[in-house]
Order: sequence, then C-alpha cells, then structure tokens
Amino acid sequence: MVLALTLGRSICFWWMDKMDKKASLAKTPLWMRIVLFSSLALNLLVVGLVVGAIATGGPERRAGGKPRDVGSVFTRALDADDRAALRRDFVAQFQRPDRDRRPVLTDLETALETLRATPFDEAAFLSAMAEQSDRRAARDAFGRQALAASIAAMSDADRAAYADRVAQGVADIAKRMRRDR
Repeated sequence: MVLALTLGRSICFWWMDKMDKKASLAKTPLWMRIVLFSSLALNLLVVGLVVGAIATGGPERRAGGKPRDVGSVFTRALDADDRAALRRDFVAQFQRPDRDRRPVLTDLETALETLRATPFDEAAFLSAMAEQSDRRAARDAFGRQALAASIAAMSDADRAAYADRVAQGVADIAKRMRRDR
C-alpha cells in the first residue's frame, strides 16, 4: 500500500513536472521559435552539403567536372576497367618499394636552399626546377606509353567507341572554352 502510494505520488509529480515544461514551452515567443527553427534548418543544410561533397568526391569527380588538363580527356574516355589497369601499371612503375625516392626529395631540398640563399641564384633555382620537370616528364612519357599500349590492345569496335567518348570530351572542352571567354 505504501509502495503504491509512493509510486502514485512519483508518477503524479512526474506528470505535473512534464505539464510545467509544456506550459513553459507555450510561453516561448513565436519569433524565438522561428529563429531556432531557421537556425536548425540552416545547420542541416550545411551538414547536407558537406556530406554530399564527401560522398560524391567533390566537383572534379562529378560527370560534368572540368578535366585537370587536356590530356586527361584520353584517360577519362577509357572504361572503368581500362582506367584501373592503367592506374595499376602506373603505380607499379613509380611506387614500387625498391624505387629510390631520394632524388625527388633532394631536388626539392635543393630548390628550397636556393630560395633561402642570399643573394638569390636564379640559375641554380632554374636548374633545380628543371630536374623536377625531367622527372615529371619521365612519368608523363610512361603514362603516354601505357595509354597507347592500352588502346593498341582494343578491338576495332572498342577503339571506335573509345574515339567517340574522346570526341565527346573534346566537344565538352571546346564548349567550356567558348563559355569561359
């Protein structure tokens, strides 16, 4: 009996407390509720935009994204399997464990030293930058060779479909160039 009475009182006080909270909510001015709702909606919009950008990989990964350079129109026109194979070949060539990466770091450190030197030695800086360009050119040459080998392995029909996709990419670039003038 005492337990039932105690339990009844606690439920009653809980209910009364809940009613007081509802009454105080009703006393909140309308303008404040509108501001709070607007703030919540804006925060959810920002979160949605961030999550959407992360989920889609950003603007360059979308279908209408601008290619980084004109040469990428050829790699973008490959089907997903060919692009993946090309990427695997490139990574295997330039990121293998036995490859010595110290010259790349040495070139960067040399360029940094020339920047800090007083007086500035323009010829030394250009030489350091030329070394970096030569390494990049070697990577580019390998990429061109791997792409050409991939295209050579295509059947005539596959190569024709690939050429159509390249033509569409070129048309998109031309349209973008005309629009950006």
